[in-house]
Amino acid sequence: MFYYLGVDLGGGSNTWAVALKKLPKRGLLLENVLSFNETELKNVTSEEIFAFVKNNRVLALSIDAPLSFSLKVEKGFRLADLALRNLLPGPYRKWVLSYHTLMGIPLRGLLLAQKLSPYCGTILETHPRASFYFLLPEEKRYLASKYKKEGLFPEETDFLINYFEKHFFIKLPKMVFDKADFLDAFICSLTSYIYVKAPEKLLFLPQEEDLTGFGPFVIYFKKRKVALKLEKNLR
Repeated sequence: MFYYLGVDLGGGSNTWAVALKKLPKRGLLLENVLSFNETELKNVTSEEIFAFVKNNRVLALSIDAPLSFSLKVEKGFRLADLALRNLLPGPYRKWVLSYHTLMGIPLRGLLLAQKLSPYCGTILETHPRASFYFLLPEEKRYLASKYKKEGLFPEETDFLINYFEKHFFIKLPKMVFDKADFLDAFICSLTSYIYVKAPEKLLFLPQEEDLTGFGPFVIYFKKRKVALKLEKNLR
């Protein structure tokens, strides 16, 4: 069995990890491991993530944290960060932070990626909130702001459950949408799956020429022609 992993790194003990697997002729399934089980959601440690990756076949891992760095970047905003900020509407550009602002998270992300690298396939950087925004229909994109601020109404949760089942062939329990950090980890795991199975649905953000670390930095962006044009213009 192959897995697609997503990790949302937070401060202190606020780290969440989700593993997806593809069932033959049945779509995607949230595996009952790490931050998810059928009765509760829980945060995990880096050691728990390492143990899972070491003992299972993980084809791709997406992490919500800066994973690549350049000596030329003095203010903490890489080309990818600036490009993503420009793609988002004005009020939402503040979602993309410099890695100076994120303090210890970039270091934790880099250390985790280094430790996992020999045991898994591709390691990606992603921004789950931006991906969530772009995967939603335009009239529902406000949910990508609302879920972290005030939570979702029951009818909004029902819409998302149906939307993910229709477009991504996964049946999600309601509690997935009760915890913003868990939802971020899920979007990261979905990004891992899409990277392997349908990379044309991702936007590859631009990179400096002297980067060190891990990547690429990708987000979900389903309008392929627009994505190709953007990738060309962002280089």
